[in-house]
Amino acid sequence: MKTETTANKSYFSELALRLRQTGFVVLPEQDGFLPVEWNDQPLCRVASTGGIRYRQEDMTDSDTELACDRAADIAATVREYMTLLDKAPLLKADSLHEPYQVLAEFNDVVLAALPGKHGVQFTTWAWINERTSLWQGHYAGNDYQAAKRDFAIRSGLLDKHQLFSKEQLAEVYRCVHETLENHYPITAERQKLLEGVAAQIECAVPALAELVSQSNQKELEAAEDTEYQGMTQQF
Repeated sequence: MKTETTANKSYFSELALRLRQTGFVVLPEQDGFLPVEWNDQPLCRVASTGGIRYRQEDMTDSDTELACDRAADIAATVREYMTLLDKAPLLKADSLHEPYQVLAEFNDVVLAALPGKHGVQFTTWAWINERTSLWQGHYAGNDYQAAKRDFAIRSGLLDKHQLFSKEQLAEVYRCVHETLENHYPITAERQKLLEGVAAQIECAVPALAELVSQSNQKELEAAEDTEYQGMTQQF
């Protein structure tokens, strides 16, 4: 097991990589914190525990607040899997040569992680041949949440029919807001329920704003195509 200092350095190194991949600017560690910038402005500082600190005066608008929330989500996610990885045993199987480590196992399905220069990569496999070999590797790249989701479904911990994709949740979110914003005659109980659904989706889908924007754009393009085709037919 790594010492606390080494574990913290590994965490900050992995976190910096993930934050930069998401568009944040990460400065060198200062006084036990990792400073993060967004849009050329200070955003927050991440502690080795995964918690963040920020100045309220830096939260200048809703986009900045969303960016801070996104950074906090990434920090917590990386802290979770780096803590597991620190204690995870090596995955031993026939024909497996990379030093994968076991993060979780259930019902002959394994969730494994492989540290590397491009960050930790995640894969799920099923055991075969009396748990000596692995097959049907589902490679999630650096998407830990996707790998956990795949593991939960493959192992039977969750019924896949009870889960929605990020794209499906974005459409549900759009429909909920269309109902709330158009002032349909609904009960106070239903309004509170829909507001709760929207808030829950906002927490569950980090790239929600981008997905909603893409969905809106596709709808506008489809409407323009339909209008153009109608005009062409008239001529």
